[in-house]
Amino acid sequence: MESSLKHTAWFLAGVAVAAMLGWATLRVGGYSLVTRDSMAEQRARLAELEKENLELTEDLFRFGALFEPPLSEDELPYDGHTDAAAAVALARQSALSERKFLMVTFGANWCLDCRTLHRRLQSEDVAGYTRDLFHFVNVDVGKFNQNRDVAETLGIDLRRGIPVAIFFDPEGQVIGTTNEGQLEPARHYTSKQILLFVRDVVERSRIVAPDSVGG
Repeated sequence: MESSLKHTAWFLAGVAVAAMLGWATLRVGGYSLVTRDSMAEQRARLAELEKENLELTEDLFRFGALFEPPLSEDELPYDGHTDAAAAVALARQSALSERKFLMVTFGANWCLDCRTLHRRLQSEDVAGYTRDLFHFVNVDVGKFNQNRDVAETLGIDLRRGIPVAIFFDPEGQVIGTTNEGQLEPARHYTSKQILLFVRDVVERSRIVAPDSVGG
């Protein structure tokens, strides 16, 4: 009986030593044991990414994204008769007094990407997020040299195409522009991507192409 107990004790001790050696080997090799909590966190993050990817895919391939009715005359976003300099100055003053972000977009009604961006910004998802955070103003640059002076004053470069925008924070400071063409292919962006884009401006004070923004 005593001999059996000794053998059992030695066996259990050997198992413990082997486990310790295995753990030490993993640590030395730069590996760590996966805990139940870490596995749960990874699964939750994976599920979140899968859901986000599904939403983007559904939004991209739904019929309405592939064919959208044209805007009516009253819905066109760019008014060539507006005093653009005065409109921008008023918008900056209002945004500053109300502590809101400001997006000034330069474009034209003949530009499909400009109209598409306008439609995306007015979509339910995006408008629901920006309603209490943003002021928006559009500047028409649809004709030769129209409001080019306003664009130059704000540091806007129209050579990469339109739409192009500049963003101000609630303190009235410039966050950045889309001078590198981040918004130019707006017809290819979904409402979900534009939502991620404006969220990134607000939460990270950075401007990257909507199809490059992480969740």
